[in-house]
Amino acid sequence: MRCMRSRTSRGSRVRQAVMIDIQELERRARNDGHLAMALAERRLLGIDCKPDQRAALEAVKLAARLGHPDGRRAWVYLTNAGIGTRADPATAVAMLRELAKEDRFAALQLAFLDHLTCEKRLAEVEPKIISADPYIALYPGLFSAAECKYLAVLGTPWLEKASVLSLSGEARIDDVRDADASSIPHLTEDMIVQAVNRCIAAATGTKPEWGEPLNLLRYRPGQQYKPHHDGTGADNVSVRTLTALIWLNDQFEGGETDFPKIKVRVRGGVGDMLVFKNVKDNGEFDERMIHAGLPVTQGAKWMASRWIRAEPYLK
Repeated sequence: MRCMRSRTSRGSRVRQAVMIDIQELERRARNDGHLAMALAERRLLGIDCKPDQRAALEAVKLAARLGHPDGRRAWVYLTNAGIGTRADPATAVAMLRELAKEDRFAALQLAFLDHLTCEKRLAEVEPKIISADPYIALYPGLFSAAECKYLAVLGTPWLEKASVLSLSGEARIDDVRDADASSIPHLTEDMIVQAVNRCIAAATGTKPEWGEPLNLLRYRPGQQYKPHHDGTGADNVSVRTLTALIWLNDQFEGGETDFPKIKVRVRGGVGDMLVFKNVKDNGEFDERMIHAGLPVTQGAKWMASRWIRAEPYLK
């Protein structure tokens, strides 16, 4: 499977757009699909402006009308997810079907939709409670090998040195996390990824919109994620209440997920999902949930991760 996704944050014109005043960007975007997509990203995330999902959708539509392929795809994705509009999966599928006539990546998604099984397996998979307090559970085989392969291939072209998020919310490179990573932001969150995120939400009793963008991770021999806590926020109160980890392959040695304070170590198989709670009932960090991704000794470990909040990620 060849990935044809592109990021709106790439390209010199888009990088320059970050430095442009939002009103000036709106003016320039009227005739430039790349800048229209940059405008959509800024409006969606509230970069130097108030977050506005409707305005983000309008910028995506503008990019689509200007012939930008990412704009045409993003219009489908936002329609399906209900970002900036009412969620309308039937219309989104119809839009995807029309787009697939000339867009190979859209055609791939359309074909794969019929092979999604995670939502059907939700009723069949019984979680294994590894620890009741603090809460850690394993959902064996929730995702199919095909779904896992799709995610790994999708993220491969965009892998780069992984960063960590400081308590202030700033992303930075740190040797605590030695891995290659790629995230799938909302404007490129295709319908397969959205289905995966719905499954994660259903299994965890949360809502899809509470999740941060799905991350794809690759650990090669010697790479690891040193002991850390997934919580982030001020005053020891985390906005990330849950973490979901999905094993995308099993052709590796080492790399177990280790919780040293409670002496729990987990190694999942293809399609298994590990869920654990990062906070106490009052929202404070649960220090028992410090964990590590132990060094991989052979092969490459592929994972997908999603941090889940107690409120919508997008404002």
